[in-house]
Amino acid sequence: MLTKYKSKACIFLFASSLILNSCDYLDIVPAEIITEEKIFNDITLAQQDLGSLYHDVLKWTTQNSDDRILRDGPFNWTGCAGDEMIDHWGTTAPTTYFKLGGLTTSYNPLGDWSWNYTLIRKATNFINKIDDVPLTQSQQQTYGVKKKQFKEEARFLRAYLYFDLLRQYGAVPLITEVLDVANVPDEKLARTPVDKIVDFICSELDQVASDESQLPDTWNNDTQNYGRISKTAALALKARTLLYAASPLYNGNTLYKDIKNADGTQLFPQTYDKELWKKAADAAQAAIDRCLSAGITLSHEGVNSINKYEKMFYNNTNNSEFILASIQTYGIYEDVSCNSHSNDKGGWGRFSIMQNQVDAYETATGHLPFLMDDEGCILYDENGTPTINPESDYKEDGFTHVDELWDGTTMQPCTNVYLDLNYSVVKDMGEYDLYNMYVNRDPRFYASLTFQGAKFRNATEGLQRCYHFAYWRNQEQYGPLWVDGYPNINTNNETGYGVRKYMNPEADIKNWIGTSSNYPLFRLSELYLIKAEALNEYYDTPNQEVYDAINQIRDRVDMPRLPLSDVAEDKTQIGMRKRIRNERRVELFFEGHRFWDVRRWMVGDRCFGIPNYRMNAQPSENELMAKAREMGKVSMTDYASDPAYSEQRVWDSREVGLAIYYKRTVDVNCVFSDKMYLFPIPQDDINKNGILVQNYGW
Repeated sequence: MLTKYKSKACIFLFASSLILNSCDYLDIVPAEIITEEKIFNDITLAQQDLGSLYHDVLKWTTQNSDDRILRDGPFNWTGCAGDEMIDHWGTTAPTTYFKLGGLTTSYNPLGDWSWNYTLIRKATNFINKIDDVPLTQSQQQTYGVKKKQFKEEARFLRAYLYFDLLRQYGAVPLITEVLDVANVPDEKLARTPVDKIVDFICSELDQVASDESQLPDTWNNDTQNYGRISKTAALALKARTLLYAASPLYNGNTLYKDIKNADGTQLFPQTYDKELWKKAADAAQAAIDRCLSAGITLSHEGVNSINKYEKMFYNNTNNSEFILASIQTYGIYEDVSCNSHSNDKGGWGRFSIMQNQVDAYETATGHLPFLMDDEGCILYDENGTPTINPESDYKEDGFTHVDELWDGTTMQPCTNVYLDLNYSVVKDMGEYDLYNMYVNRDPRFYASLTFQGAKFRNATEGLQRCYHFAYWRNQEQYGPLWVDGYPNINTNNETGYGVRKYMNPEADIKNWIGTSSNYPLFRLSELYLIKAEALNEYYDTPNQEVYDAINQIRDRVDMPRLPLSDVAEDKTQIGMRKRIRNERRVELFFEGHRFWDVRRWMVGDRCFGIPNYRMNAQPSENELMAKAREMGKVSMTDYASDPAYSEQRVWDSREVGLAIYYKRTVDVNCVFSDKMYLFPIPQDDINKNGILVQNYGW
């Protein structure tokens, strides 16, 4: 509830086993009720109050952690609400509400209006009171300067919360005081125009990053404080905020011309301002310069182009590229829940990646595999088939013999065998042929996802077996079941593509020995992408700065530098817009950006309003039976009278499933309308606050 705050309310602060013991700043007040008066009369409790704010904002931005409705951080659902993937556990319903257009003003599981304002109130209260916390003589030396640092950290967290509200709802009420509605029962708050919200965020971040700030440029060399807010984090958030402000959704969007306060105040700028792109580019450059001077550089650790990218996301206790990390201690939970169940690898197979995301990865020669419109959206026909780019060397039909594939640790020779549950060879299929769709793609393709035939080390058994997604079902758990009636069994991958990003090949998931991968809230690559996009939109023709910025990222994975000599469009603004937007989609996959990018670019109808596609990994029983008969895998004998038949058909179905697997199939028939560019303001708050106007279309 937006305005129901009491200045002397009790704060409920809970200890959490998810907090790293080594990070003192994340220590949280023990599980008991503590009054504000007590907290702000004891500097150690005040420090713990800041720690709880860190936890609430940067570990998960939701009022109920059990819901796990995350917009930032591992397992964030925004990727599942868009065209990257789907979470096919029992938690999938909230994300499909967005895919299927089911959000309402009374139900929006992806939004956090009230909770963000609760945390804003908490941050503001901390900012107002930390200066007056008394210090003993012995505490003065330790906390005299730290109090100023704590205040700047709270300013960042409040700015971060307002940015989160901006990307969810656009114009929102700007509250910079702790309201005591007990004394002002009829307090009403109107929405603040977008440009003023942006100005406030940036002014706060300028203060946090100023020379007078007590924060360092980075904490990356301090193991006790790694993941703590720094000046470079403030500059990175400023660059991201200004990028959003310059984007079509917020910059001269006439769709919102009638969204005004009761007094006529225009909430969304109606005049396009090209200079906003220059401000975003300058902010990105300032952040890049500060990062480089602080020793934050692009990570190149790894033995090849695939490993240099993938290793950054699982071997990152202290990563040179991370500007601000969300400290995670999930350990084995992360490895197990993301790892595929395919071929009995022991994972829970939570996420299935969409064919739409697969289609975005360039060929190894640097060409876009499919034609795009001017906004960087892949063009699909009514059958879900994209048009192959004639300038590329991409081909989709047929197979190519592959001798070896990267398994996460080494290059491994390829074999094509069926294994039983004891890992014994059932059948040797001869030479290993990889579907041409998966041959010679951007190295990030192989580092980010698993596919039919991909190799990934199984530390439990010391094996590097291939993934098998074609009608795969774990027999130990489910037995010889057909597909009909079981399309959404939790561990059953439904698209034919699993997550590889963040997965550590050394994790022993069967023996529950895992790893802990910190999550990048901000990393240097994003700043280069912000700079490239902003300058490309600012200039009529891309200059060398645009190319240099995007090539910094491509160089790491040995992708050809832009512009390609044989692609004339690379030398145009529209051509580079396609490249930059696609580069963001690939480089920042599963990092919580795609959902917001599509909305701020206002291309939701072309990206989110089309079906989510997959391979034919969940064929119907009739389809399987027809193909089995065609292949001579079953007799025409009535299987009900044949007690051995059900067992036989399970083994045969793997080969049959593979025969019908390579076909683009609709997974979700998504919908998108213009009102979905912003979330609806909760109806409860509209009812309580009569001057709070609703967003467009809601």
